[in-house]
Amino acid sequence: MPYLINVLEEKLPLAAATANLRTGITAIMAIFGAHLSDAYTGFYRLIFYSTIIYITGLLLLTISAFKLHPEATSAYGSSDRLWVFRMALLLVALGKAGHTPMLKAFGACQLKSRGAEDDESDDKVHARLNCWWCIGVNAGAFCGILLLAIVEGRQYWVAGYGVLTLTMCIAFCIFVLGKPLYKCVEPRGSLLSRASRVLVAAFFKRHLDVPTDASQLYHGDSNQLLHTDSLRCLDKAAIVESQSSELNEDRTKRRLCTVMEVEETKLLLRMFPIWTTFLNYGLVKSLGSTFFLQQGSNMDRKYSLGNVPLPFLLIFTRYVSGQIIWLNKRLSKAYPELEQVMTPLVRIGIGLIFGILCCSIASSVEAKRFDIVKRHDLQDRPKETLPINVFWLTPQFMLLGAMDGFTYPGIKDFYYNQVPKSMWSFGPSFTLSVIGFGSLLSVIDIAATDKASKQGGRTSWFADSINKSRLDIFYLSLVILSCINLVFYGFLARKYTYKKAVSEDDPDSGVIDTMSF
Repeated sequence: MPYLINVLEEKLPLAAATANLRTGITAIMAIFGAHLSDAYTGFYRLIFYSTIIYITGLLLLTISAFKLHPEATSAYGSSDRLWVFRMALLLVALGKAGHTPMLKAFGACQLKSRGAEDDESDDKVHARLNCWWCIGVNAGAFCGILLLAIVEGRQYWVAGYGVLTLTMCIAFCIFVLGKPLYKCVEPRGSLLSRASRVLVAAFFKRHLDVPTDASQLYHGDSNQLLHTDSLRCLDKAAIVESQSSELNEDRTKRRLCTVMEVEETKLLLRMFPIWTTFLNYGLVKSLGSTFFLQQGSNMDRKYSLGNVPLPFLLIFTRYVSGQIIWLNKRLSKAYPELEQVMTPLVRIGIGLIFGILCCSIASSVEAKRFDIVKRHDLQDRPKETLPINVFWLTPQFMLLGAMDGFTYPGIKDFYYNQVPKSMWSFGPSFTLSVIGFGSLLSVIDIAATDKASKQGGRTSWFADSINKSRLDIFYLSLVILSCINLVFYGFLARKYTYKKAVSEDDPDSGVIDTMSF
C-alpha cells in the first residue's frame, strides 16, 4: 500500500483495491492449486512449478522498482512501469497460491513416512508439524515485517525486493536438492472432482426416485460416512441403474457415485451458508494492510531512537494473534472440558465481535485525525506531518490481532471437525478462501461505497488523498455491516449441528451428532 501510493502515486481507493485484489487472487487460486495437487500433479511438482512462478514475479518486482530508482535512467513511461508492476503482482499471487498452502501438507507427508500408521502416531506427527510450522511462519513474518519497515522507512525498494528474490532462490535450490529424500505421494483424486461428479450424476438421474432404503444405494468399498436424509436429491447420484457387471462402466461415465462421495458433497453444501458469514472476517482483516497503514502515513512517527516505520504496527497484530492462539491451546490442555464450551463456532463468534470493536475504535481514531486535519487546514497537504502520534493506531491493530487469533483457528478447526480425513487436504483452501473472497468483497464494498457516497453531487468518502477521505464514516458503515453479519451468524450457528466423521479405523461408528449449537 505505501509503495502503491508513495512511489507509484496511485489514488487511495485504487491502491487499496489493488492490494486487496492481489490477496484475493492468491487465496482463491489456492483452491485450484489444491485441486491440481490432489488430482493431477501431486505436492512436489506443484510446489516446484509454483515456486518458479513466484520467483519470476519477485524478479519483475525488483526490476520495476529499479526503474523507479531516482538515479536510474527510465527506458519507458510510467504506464509501462505500472504494467510491469501489475504483471509481477499477478505472478506473485499465482505462485504463492500454489506454493504456500501445499508446503504444510507436503511436510506432513515427509513426517508420516517415518512413523507408524496408527492414530496416536498420526497425532504426534501433526503436533510436531504444527509446532515447527508455527515457529517458521512467525519467524518469517517477523523478519518480513522488519525488512518491510526498513525498506519503507528508507525507500530501499530495490534492495528489499532483491533480498526477497535472493532468499526465495536459495530456498528453492535447497528444496530441489532434497528431492531424493522426499516421499512423493501420487495424486489420489480431488474433493472438487468428486463433488462435481456427484452433481453431474445427480443431474443425469434427476428423473429417478430416491429409494427409501439407503442400503439400495451404491456404497462401494468405503464406509467412512453414513448416509444422511438431508439434500436427498443428491442421493440420486448413488442409485444403481445397471447390473453389477456394468458398474465400472457407469463409474467411468460419471453416472454412478458412492454414498461416501455423496455425503462429502452434502457436507460442503451444508457448510456453505455459515461459510458466507465468515467473509466479513476477511473483509475486516484486509483493512490492516491497506487503510490502517495509510492512516499513519502522515501522523507523527518520531520517538527517541528515530521514526517508527509504518509496517512496525503490524507486529502488534501478529503478537496479539499469536498470544491468543497460544493461550487457547494451553487452556485446552490444562482444562479439557473447556473445549466443550469454547467450540470453533464460539471462538469464531468472539472473533467477529472483536472485528466490530476494531472498526469502532478505528472510526473514532480516524475522526480525531480528520478533525486535526481540518483545524490545521491540511486537506490539500497530505505529506505534512500531523500533530498526532502514530501510536494512536495501536488499539485498532491489537483488536485486529485479537479477531485474527480467535477467528482464523476457529474456522480451521471448524472445517477439520466436520469432515472425514479424506477431505482434510482441502482444509487450507477452505480457510484461505474466506480471506480471499473477503478481500474481493472489500474491493466491491469500496467501489459500491464510493459510488453511493457520490450520490446527489456529494464528495466521495474516498478522495485522492488520505486527508480528504472520510474513512471514519466508512469504518462506521463496516461496523453496521459487521453487526448485521454477526446476527445472521448467530442465527446460523444456533441452527448448525456439529457432525463427527467416522474414523478410518472404525468404519462402523457412523456419523453422530455430538453437539447442537
